Amino acid sequence: MTPLSLRPFCCDSMALTFETVRFSFNRLSCAVRMIGGKTPNYLCFVCLPQNMSRPVISHRRSITRDYLYGFDLNRSVDQIFPADTTHCAVSIRQDVFAACAEALDRPDLNAQFFALNYLYMPESLPPLYAYLNQLYELLRQKSMLLKQPNFQQLILQDFLPLLVSALPQQNQGKSSVKTYQRSHLVKQAEDYMLSHLAQPLTLADLCQALGTSSRTLSYGFQEMFGMSPIAYLKVLRLQGVYRALKVTEPTNQTIANIASRFGFWSLGHFTQDYKQMFGELPSETFKR
Repeated sequence: MTPLSLRPFCCDSMALTFETVRFSFNRLSCAVRMIGGKTPNYLCFVCLPQNMSRPVISHRRSITRDYLYGFDLNRSVDQIFPADTTHCAVSIRQDVFAACAEALDRPDLNAQFFALNYLYMPESLPPLYAYLNQLYELLRQKSMLLKQPNFQQLILQDFLPLLVSALPQQNQGKSSVKTYQRSHLVKQAEDYMLSHLAQPLTLADLCQALGTSSRTLSYGFQEMFGMSPIAYLKVLRLQGVYRALKVTEPTNQTIANIASRFGFWSLGHFTQDYKQMFGELPSETFKR
């Protein structure tokens, strides 16, 4: 996870976990990029059951509340969640989902279907959202109902058929997800930044290296990350320093040396930005 904001990161997370199904609700205080793998042998369906000000970006595509997504087993996680957004991830064991699909006569829910990864479902999502929001309230209130021995069975009997029935046939629900035209350029810029973290890059340097204009590059970063290229570069550098401070022995390095490795030459400005992003001084991270 990489927070995309110069302020402390906070995540309110609640989960309901059974052997065959898991519901996870996460509300993020600032924009965050998440990259990683998925749990083997589980299908994961991600949705946005509450209102949001900006779309989520999944694999450089714009995702609104009208979409259910993330269920392609062969596609890793690559998402950007805007600030103050609640997302829900439902993980279901593959054999349990397959049994429910068979019982409801849905042979179309096969590998070809899951490879879509995105489903436009504006009409069938509201019942799912109503169910998930009720579950969210039960978790938030720490309801005793959650501790009942038969609660997992109720979930399997109620939610899984609701989910399977809501999924459109393969020839339905195919709405073109907005793909950002400048996403390839942004990816090139991001790769260039990561390989030049210790150099004092300017916007002009980036544009010259990539053969593009500052306007085009700036628009691309605003679309993808909601910030300028240079602001994103600072976030990457601060994250690099943070990770280095956590694993380096204090007797072998100084904070100034580590900061300079990531292009920070003014300790005063660096310390101010670091505390703003992580809520503590670099020396506190180093000591811990």
